[in-house]
Amino acid sequence: MKDLHPLRLPVSPHVTRIALALALLLAGGAAAAAGPDAPDSAPASADSTTARAGKGAKHHDGWNLDARVLGYGGGFDGYGVRRVSGGLLGAEAALVPELRAGEWKLAVPLELAHRQTLGASLSETSGHVAVEPTYRISRALDLCAEAGLSGAWRPDWPDLYQRDATGYMPGTERYSYLSWRVGASLHARPFDRQHLRLHYRYVSTTYERDPAFDPGAPMHLTPRDNGQHRIDLSWRVLGEGYARGDGYAAGVRFGYDHRQDFTLLARDAGTGFSSGNPLQRLDRAEPAVDVELKRLEGRLEARLEYGYQIQNDPFQAYYSYQGHHPTLVIAYAFDEALSARARLEGWFHTYGPDSKANTADGKRLHDDKALVKGELRYALRDGLSLVAEGEWIWRDTNYPDYVPGVYPATRFYDIRWSYDNLRTIAGVEWRR
Repeated sequence: MKDLHPLRLPVSPHVTRIALALALLLAGGAAAAAGPDAPDSAPASADSTTARAGKGAKHHDGWNLDARVLGYGGGFDGYGVRRVSGGLLGAEAALVPELRAGEWKLAVPLELAHRQTLGASLSETSGHVAVEPTYRISRALDLCAEAGLSGAWRPDWPDLYQRDATGYMPGTERYSYLSWRVGASLHARPFDRQHLRLHYRYVSTTYERDPAFDPGAPMHLTPRDNGQHRIDLSWRVLGEGYARGDGYAAGVRFGYDHRQDFTLLARDAGTGFSSGNPLQRLDRAEPAVDVELKRLEGRLEARLEYGYQIQNDPFQAYYSYQGHHPTLVIAYAFDEALSARARLEGWFHTYGPDSKANTADGKRLHDDKALVKGELRYALRDGLSLVAEGEWIWRDTNYPDYVPGVYPATRFYDIRWSYDNLRTIAGVEWRR
């Protein structure tokens, strides 16, 4: 089907490889090991690296530099729906050169990361580079812009959807992607200790195309090429003492995404058939509120956020859902060297009556997921720290499992949609 979207850049697989290689070379220093849901979520996480690369020290006019390097080892059990386990070796780096001159600031965040899996073919090399200028219009108003390129190379990942009768799964590169983004934001401080932010971003993502691609066939072989318009509006109020580490902050936020797929076809209500349909479009909105507390001169921080997610599939509501999105983050510094951080997050979605009809229990489709993540950090000297992380992801859904030769009857898929994933790593980090 012909793509008529004016903002999409057609990219062949060879061009994708070349551009991604250039991006990774340019990003000679940056970071983020992607999780099980990375194929769709990774481009969305390419925010400014300035805050997470270095220590966040006060900067001055002229050149400044934040940097971060991490080397780690560990293991994992389960990777999304993949029932695999093995060891992990990885390296991440982030470099943010920044130029300040009067009311202007220019940041160029660069990232590069590699994760090597042992005992499973799920290795990944990812990178990101961006240009982020900021102009201070007045003491109470900043105008920011952004343009970036990111991607991931995932060679020879076993293809769950091309398993043959013997159980063999050929390797594929179709999970590799290239993504570019542009955007702008306004940051306003209309009153003392109040912050308003309006952010717009367009993200276009192109995946490697599988030789078996057919736009009228089931979507598992379809590249998930898409463009997304994202708008985020937030208002935050800081209480007395917050800046000194003994106060509160509260905020409200509204996020809206419009996704335009370039290859996936919209689905019929109930049956999920797509042949002859227009390209898929999805709209998602999330109003949210949060409150944050700081105590003990900033040694203890806690943030609770609640969002309500609403997704609308305007064609026939096959992918429409509503659901809760709570998040709790707690951080505590035991002393100047030892600190801990924990994150609990949940997504609890219930689909509409016109969504997938063939659920395992005959009830309306639900898809629930929870994340529990913890981090320990021990500061040594000269910017070095010992770090340890653990992450557990749990998913429960009544979407029926794929059983070879049974459901779908003519396929050899073997997929359990409800799963547990566990990942643990330990390493050494340096920050400047």
